[in-house]
Amino acid sequence: MNPTPLPEGSFAPTIVDLLRQRAAYRPHDRAFTFLVDGENEELNITYAELDQKARTIGAWLMDQDMSGKRVLLLYPSGLDFIAAFMGCLYGGAIAVPAYPPRKNRSVERIEAIAADANASVALTTRDVLDRFESLKASAPSLEHLVWQVNDELDQSWSNRWNRPDIKGSTLAFLQYTSGSTGTPKGVMLSHENLLHNSLRIMQAFEITRSQSGVFWLPSFHDMGLIGGILVPLYGGKFNVLMSPVAFLQKPLRWLQAIAKYRATISGGPNFAYELCVRKTTPEQRASLDLSSWSLAFNGAEPVRAETMKAFSEAFAISGFRNEAFYPCYGLAESTLMVTGGMKFEPPVIHRFDPLSVETGIVTLNENSSPDARQFVGSGRELDGQDVLIVDPQTFEPLPPDRVGEIWVSGPSVAQGYWNRADETKSTFQAMLKLPATTAGQVGRWKPNQGPYMRTGDLGFFDNGELFVTGRLKDLIIIRGRNHYPQDLEHSAEEASALIRPGCVAAFAVDIDGRERVVIVAELERGKREEADVLAAFDAIRKRLATEHEVATEAIVLVRPNSIPKTSSGKIQRHACRRQFSDKSLAVIEQYISWLESTKETSSPEPPRLARQRPLGENSRGHRPDRELPTEVVQTVFDHVQRIAKERAGNLTLDTNIVELGLDSLERMEIVSSLEEAFGARFPEQVLPTIETCREVTEAILDHMPLEGHKHSHSARIVAEITPDSYDISQFPEVRALQQNFTMVRNAGLQNPYFSVHEGKTTDKTTIDGRELISWASYNYLGMSGDPVVTAAAKDALDQFGTSVSASRLVSGEKTIHQELERAFADFIGTEDAVTMVGGHATNETVIGHVVGPGDLVLHDAFAHNSLLQGAILSGARRRPFPHNDFEAAEAMLAELRSQYRRVLVVIEGIYSMDGDFADLPQFIGLAKRHKALLMVDEAHSLGVMGPTGRGIGEHYGVNPKDVDIWMATLSKAFGSCGGLIAGSSTLIEWLKYTVPGFVYSIGLPPPAAGAALGALRLLKNEPQRVTKLQENAKLFIELSGKAGLNTGASGGSGVVPVILGNSINSLKLSRALFERGINVQPILYPAVEEKAARLRFFITANHTSDQIKKTVTAVREELLKIDPSYAAHLREKNPPVSVA
Repeated sequence: MNPTPLPEGSFAPTIVDLLRQRAAYRPHDRAFTFLVDGENEELNITYAELDQKARTIGAWLMDQDMSGKRVLLLYPSGLDFIAAFMGCLYGGAIAVPAYPPRKNRSVERIEAIAADANASVALTTRDVLDRFESLKASAPSLEHLVWQVNDELDQSWSNRWNRPDIKGSTLAFLQYTSGSTGTPKGVMLSHENLLHNSLRIMQAFEITRSQSGVFWLPSFHDMGLIGGILVPLYGGKFNVLMSPVAFLQKPLRWLQAIAKYRATISGGPNFAYELCVRKTTPEQRASLDLSSWSLAFNGAEPVRAETMKAFSEAFAISGFRNEAFYPCYGLAESTLMVTGGMKFEPPVIHRFDPLSVETGIVTLNENSSPDARQFVGSGRELDGQDVLIVDPQTFEPLPPDRVGEIWVSGPSVAQGYWNRADETKSTFQAMLKLPATTAGQVGRWKPNQGPYMRTGDLGFFDNGELFVTGRLKDLIIIRGRNHYPQDLEHSAEEASALIRPGCVAAFAVDIDGRERVVIVAELERGKREEADVLAAFDAIRKRLATEHEVATEAIVLVRPNSIPKTSSGKIQRHACRRQFSDKSLAVIEQYISWLESTKETSSPEPPRLARQRPLGENSRGHRPDRELPTEVVQTVFDHVQRIAKERAGNLTLDTNIVELGLDSLERMEIVSSLEEAFGARFPEQVLPTIETCREVTEAILDHMPLEGHKHSHSARIVAEITPDSYDISQFPEVRALQQNFTMVRNAGLQNPYFSVHEGKTTDKTTIDGRELISWASYNYLGMSGDPVVTAAAKDALDQFGTSVSASRLVSGEKTIHQELERAFADFIGTEDAVTMVGGHATNETVIGHVVGPGDLVLHDAFAHNSLLQGAILSGARRRPFPHNDFEAAEAMLAELRSQYRRVLVVIEGIYSMDGDFADLPQFIGLAKRHKALLMVDEAHSLGVMGPTGRGIGEHYGVNPKDVDIWMATLSKAFGSCGGLIAGSSTLIEWLKYTVPGFVYSIGLPPPAAGAALGALRLLKNEPQRVTKLQENAKLFIELSGKAGLNTGASGGSGVVPVILGNSINSLKLSRALFERGINVQPILYPAVEEKAARLRFFITANHTSDQIKKTVTAVREELLKIDPSYAAHLREKNPPVSVA
């Protein structure tokens, strides 16, 4: 039986139900696009098409009785993999993704995974299956598998599909940890794990359906599969995928795809950003528009501050912003993500005393000491995850300043390792062991609390931010892939008979900001002949490159019995690394690439003895059957030598490039440089088949034009020197701003900002001697320029002077401050109030004072920048809820409230971009139910809402004391300047004596205080100003509706947008209206999303109905000229009311 798909938006208990839901309610929406060539050639799939393919595969698997059994997935990146993965889930089977075999490569890892998982079926493509046929002889253990190609299944299978008997706890797939060959471990991930982590990533990234992503990470990797496929499916957002090969060949492709598809989310390991900086030119960067990229996640390997700085500076000209960087931490054992920061917040970077980190008690060292170690924070624990720092020996939780092992619990934590009960118990079932004396001190922990998953990573918390310092064990992470040192050691030991068994140490060192693999091996006694020693170097490099795709950049051969070991005989890798760094190893011979590459030699000759075949003989021992042009061969040699450097001595046509000891990235650099030289691309299916210089040359002859190709020795573009950091005119951010100005000029437009007004601004203004209707000023009630308000300001000026000349706490308190604050407290209906010098600063300082680390700020997604900055600077956790969605806010509080000391819920009276307002009674109710504080920002609603202008509280008729913190500004409805906080006398007294923005700042200038007090008194005497404003707003919206203009959700307030969805058209419309005597400002990306670009009209009590009619008519008429697509929409509407 196939039940009706769940209603859209309801909770789906499995991935199968989720895709069925998408296919039922959004069948024709594009789910994924795969860039076949990494650039322009697209393959697309909709939700309905993906569902149909999944049903076909699922039904076939059910017919093979594969429910609950393991299915090996061997696919290159692409849509076929997604269909096969979903097909496994549709068939109730357990998917086992693995990297497909390459030509002439050992399939040992695939054999090990298949054996460990006990897989009986393998799904793949025809190309991979044909390739496997040539490897069967070396992999007899795989012959028992039933092999099936996706596209060769009869599509009628889809009609036979029935939903399998699965639930949230059912295993979905086994994620085999990358790197291990001898003893692969399959992490067991259930549907529930995947759905929970996807939800948390959605919340942390603040993903909406309007957003899109670009991913190049491999689909068999947890970040590529979960982050690039399942999270977009969960969020119902479109995602663009490309092959990792396409990225490695030419990193620019990744960035071009982000720009082309206006992606908002993308990222990868740290090395990806480094590669983009190294492999792009200033001209290429200037051609990119990365302004849409609002979240650039960085994880899977140590995150480096230097990399983020270099990338931000290099791509500032492209519109990339440093605050888009999103460092995060996670691992397959916890599905994917464990901790992350907050969107739009800059990365947290601190310097710590290195000795303190090593000793485990961390101390900050934020000065310029060269010894200080710089660490990048990996964010805070995701909601629903419990992350602890624990002593790995005693299992006791540690305080925030202590380095310990990172432990995790929560619904995202996997079920364990497949068929490995002992390792599952030790890793996934750890319990806190808390002595009674400590338990009383720690509070939230209890003895034997758990279970927790031990990550094996070391770190510490600082103000709630997780800093990862290293590994408890010795995992080596190179270019985002995990490599187990014991595997590398085993391969090195097997590579040469000169190496003593059990006497090899593998580890990584940081050289020039990049992790390099080092092998230290003891020589057998008496094996000192130079030829043998050099052959050992060669064999080790080849073996590690072939089996692990790792470039071994340092090999040190040492005397017997000199590698440090424990008393039980275990290799002490950390001690060996220390000896390598301080040059105290008992060296017999060594090869260190970063030293070799600096030697001045005309022909690089590394310490290696490569056995060469006679020139012209191919890898099969036969003479070639075609003549290879000398010029092409030499070009191949030149490019290989340029990348491989000292490793590329004695090149011949039959030199195997893989066996030179190059890693996958270096090989892709060779491919990319050859493609650039010949002006064409290798077909992707050809790349796995070319390994020798001969095969590369033949592939060039087969697939590339030779006329006019660029030689490797021709002049190459030299990267510009990075501008000096002290020259402000050369700051990348400054240059990016200038580029924006140029873009506006090139569009034939004038800069609409900083226009000079030559007098008062009410319903009219004067610019360049011309009088215009003004819609750009929030002088809502006409108080600024009113003679009564001006006189009040002058009186205060005469009595108190221009400034109070001190903090009010010291000697700046004036009677007019007390009068003003008493008057506003009475007006709002609170016990007391306090004023400050600026509205933005008021929010920043008050929020930062009320909450801090360990607290939560829950705010509307459309919150004003001042509220966001206050939350960020406070150090509290910040969580947005969907705009005006009190039900979502309630759900978040129900889940999160118990995790925080204080929770501050922040909403606005009127939202300044859209003109709508919150359901205040609902928010009062939820704040009370969850014992949270409620803050209401009335910058645009006090003086505007309610019958007498007392704001949103009067509008809803609530008790003002039910709101903990009322905030307002004096610059909108009250014709002055400054910020205001109103609330209980306890709150106000506390703020007056302690809040930094008040205590350490000057008091409100007397003329500003006098003007605000005069305006408030005038409003009480003339409440009809509020009525007139509200009537004008209503008229503007009604006429705009008749004219077919999109005014969004504006609720009749003083803010009315006209949304165009195009920044350039918004600029053009603003200028056209200016020429017609109407002044209104455009709101452009990134202040709002591009699709929300608009003009924003501030309605005042002084505006006349004729001005409103004239303006709406002009907007419609100019839009008909500027935007044909909008024009087509307008012509469907009735014409607006004519001025005449």
